Amino acid sequence: MMSESDEEIAARRIGTSVGTWTLERLLGIGGMASVFLGRRPDGYVAAIKILHPYLQDISELRKRFLREGPIGSALAAVGPLCEGLPAVYESGVSEDGAAFMAMELLDGETVFERMARKGVLSVDEVLRIAHKVLDVLVVAHAFGIVHRDLKPENLHNGRDGRIKVLDFGIARVDTLPEGTAELPEKTATKTGVAIGSYEYMAPEQAMGKNQELDGRTDLFALGATMFRLLGGRYVHGDAENALLLVAAATRPAPPLATIAPHIPAPVCRVVDIALAFHKEARYPDAATMRFDVYSLRAGKTPPYATAVAEGRIRAGDRPPR
Repeated sequence: MMSESDEEIAARRIGTSVGTWTLERLLGIGGMASVFLGRRPDGYVAAIKILHPYLQDISELRKRFLREGPIGSALAAVGPLCEGLPAVYESGVSEDGAAFMAMELLDGETVFERMARKGVLSVDEVLRIAHKVLDVLVVAHAFGIVHRDLKPENLHNGRDGRIKVLDFGIARVDTLPEGTAELPEKTATKTGVAIGSYEYMAPEQAMGKNQELDGRTDLFALGATMFRLLGGRYVHGDAENALLLVAAATRPAPPLATIAPHIPAPVCRVVDIALAFHKEARYPDAATMRFDVYSLRAGKTPPYATAVAEGRIRAGDRPPR
């Protein structure tokens, strides 16, 4: 007897209830979950993510899925982050044992989908995306939360122009704002195991040095995303699978200007600093990179990248306040 496809399994859920939500129709199917349009008795609608049945018994995947909601909710509660994170209304386990999450219904497309249609994006658009992502990272990193999987697939571009950072499921969390709910049991992160997406992975992450990851690891991933959106290729070209992981762990990123010579030099300098092989030579924190990106968007020179280029400060050092 042939096993059911994801589509067939999802179709059987339509009309059933999960938590307080009735599933009305299927919105899409991803690698880990199916997404439905759900409606509460009061008429409120949300996107309901349900982990695929054949993944429910894989302990590590299930834990990661269940952690995404509480992390996003905690961050959204502490300040001007509501624009940068989708609202999470409910998460948990349904009566039939399915892990689920009810979240804001987003209208638009992922940055990956936009990239797939257009190939490369304009400098102005990439800087706008980076600026909004850095708004989220400034707060996340202040609480010791490292996303670990920033990439175009995890950035949503709304029809209203808002950028949302998705999928905190594999984030490393040191602490959370006081008064927020406890996370489900942490996943086991083993030294020597690379977790994340190889195309956007910092060297220390590719080497499995999970205890050494910090906010600068996310800045590398954002730099790699900007590199792909502006240059039309990944940092390590067409390398795949094991070869890609080896390249990520051992090869410095090429200067953006060698791939996309039409990109203005100040923009290239910002991306190159974010992509420094050694994290000690990257931007010291998300706030410093955000100010450089803000300056570029305002038509000014990026102060930190310019000071590095002129030898007035060493890359990685904190700027004088």
